[in-house]
Amino acid sequence: MEFTDKESRQIKEELTEIEQTRILPPSILDIIYQKKLFKFISQSLGGRAMDLPNALRIFQETSSIDGNLGWAVTIGAGGGMFSPCFKEDVAKDSFSPENAVIAGSGFPGGKAVKMENGYHVNGEWKFCSGSPYATIFTANCIVENEGNSRILSFILNPDQVEIMNDWNAFGLVGTSSHSIKVSNQFVPAERTFSIGEKMNNFEEVVHQFPFVPFSEASFASVVLGIGKNFLDHVKMYIEKNKHRWGQGDFDKYQLVTRKWKTEMERWNNAERHFHRMIDHVWQDHLKGKPLAAETLEDFSLVCKKAASTVLTCAQNLFRYMGMEMIMQHTELNRIWRDLHTAAQHAFLIPYQENETIAYEINGEK
Repeated sequence: MEFTDKESRQIKEELTEIEQTRILPPSILDIIYQKKLFKFISQSLGGRAMDLPNALRIFQETSSIDGNLGWAVTIGAGGGMFSPCFKEDVAKDSFSPENAVIAGSGFPGGKAVKMENGYHVNGEWKFCSGSPYATIFTANCIVENEGNSRILSFILNPDQVEIMNDWNAFGLVGTSSHSIKVSNQFVPAERTFSIGEKMNNFEEVVHQFPFVPFSEASFASVVLGIGKNFLDHVKMYIEKNKHRWGQGDFDKYQLVTRKWKTEMERWNNAERHFHRMIDHVWQDHLKGKPLAAETLEDFSLVCKKAASTVLTCAQNLFRYMGMEMIMQHTELNRIWRDLHTAAQHAFLIPYQENETIAYEINGEK
């Protein structure tokens, strides 16, 4: 475990005002920096150089403490996957500081014009989580005047970026996933990169793992963690109402407890399938086995089914929580909103037809 019970309680206390402030407080960022939770990169750059299964467990654990924390850690750590693509000096400058973290977007929302020794960049990019505390931004642009149009990634300093402050989602309100805007900024050629093109020797084994499966697994871990937090709070609410619900001819306490146990079993089943698949694929990766298209398809489905299962668990308990569930000031409501916001990521949407998108409780489906 990354956090002691005392540290978890402290973090939860620090985040009690996040619905009003809509940003991670400096005290939480300090904990992230101290534990190097954004440093999912080479040890030579001051990182932890973690393997994928353990990193995913940290993403899940932080998300089970608080969804905003888990999302911030997952996005921030994931930015380290680009470190081998940076030119060596730029990688050192970008990733070595203790507070180093990337915000940005993979969507080609900008235009770049080739100039002498660099590019002029303009554009807007949505959903750049962690914008207020990012030390660098990355953004994809279409280069317009190099013959055939191509997509190139640009490394921008915070003073080159305007944060639009438009993250108005109903959940994960503290992730600061704002749009950014860049207007007529010059970016030197050495501060560009192409995803997948190795430019230095800082690469770890995890960097060789395909980026899309890495992302699918990362966001599934977040959803599993938030889901566990929701189930824990449901259990606390049930116990809080044990005496009142157990009165009269109808024992609501026993009914809802049975339903909670069923959904807890469903969640455990999803988590078990997920980590079993992660461990299996990671071992093949360590052995240098190419990941076949069928394996990657199965991997993707397991991630999507894990997320869908967690949503099923939450929805099956939602109506039994009474008015507590719909009041925005309650923890149950906040966690439910965070859960549905995280699960809305495009990497987790089950577009497959005729597929069972949630696990049953017998562990077989």
